[in-house]
Amino acid sequence: MPVDLILGTNNVGPHGKIKTGSDVRAILDLYHSLENKYLDTAYLYPAGHPGEAETVLGDLEVTKDGKFVLDTKVRSFQDGAHAADEIYKSVDEQLRRLKVDKVRTLYLHAPDRTVSFEESHRAMNELYKQGKFERFGISNYQPDEILGFVERAKKYGWVAPSSYEGLYNIVSRRAETELLPIFREHNIDFYAYSPLASGFFSNIKRNEPPPAGGHFDPATFNGQFNQGWFFRDALFTAVEELEAVGQKYGIPNNAIALRWLRHHSQLTDGDAILVGYSNIGQLTQNLEYLGQGPLPEEIVDVIDKIWDAIKDEAPKAAM
Repeated sequence: MPVDLILGTNNVGPHGKIKTGSDVRAILDLYHSLENKYLDTAYLYPAGHPGEAETVLGDLEVTKDGKFVLDTKVRSFQDGAHAADEIYKSVDEQLRRLKVDKVRTLYLHAPDRTVSFEESHRAMNELYKQGKFERFGISNYQPDEILGFVERAKKYGWVAPSSYEGLYNIVSRRAETELLPIFREHNIDFYAYSPLASGFFSNIKRNEPPPAGGHFDPATFNGQFNQGWFFRDALFTAVEELEAVGQKYGIPNNAIALRWLRHHSQLTDGDAILVGYSNIGQLTQNLEYLGQGPLPEEIVDVIDKIWDAIKDEAPKAAM
């Protein structure tokens, strides 16, 4: 059975690429028409304008008729954000924006190593006891940090992490050895983000400047971050090799990347793919690719050979 799809909302909001409620509604209708229901958002979305995505989703009352289920992530990426009082403040604001009493999954979006993880975990457990969320999620934490959450949950009887959002795609497969064994042992679902490497498979060419305003624009925080992850000679070569074998079968890189992740990767029942988009046309195309079947064996073999060649230079599995 194919893994679930979760619709991302990091581009939603007046300062995002999906600006209006009517545009968001059209996207939600398309996504739901294919029997999907999970939405992923965050305090941070869209980047640089926190809260806008949650506000739009709340104004649309997306959970009111039972069609959609919400996951969100607390304020992160700032020193001190995961102090207990700051987490409580963040969640109160977020639930108010979303116009809900609780969400399905509440995530710590990224490690805040200026605050003890025990304090952050205790705060999340308190919110869990208050019924503010059903599942505890973590994202971007390193293996020893993940195990720390598991061990504290056992020691104190606290809520244990049941899902993890992390980087996973054709050129970013370190999660297979560094994270997935932990997840399988401790019943943690893995939700793979950046399945298209933020457009690296299709929109970026070696020795050409990235598009202004795009995911790799060095004038933006996200652009600098993505360049740090993917702008490496070995990864450019990998994309070129992928394109060559794809042309043989008439399959574009994005289709290869999405079909590999859904049918040939190490994702399994309970895991999911986070689906991103910059417009409804792009989402339509991505959902079409995800609905297609397994890849030709030759392409899968090339993907594995590519990984063997680049794995030492690939992005880390966690921050």
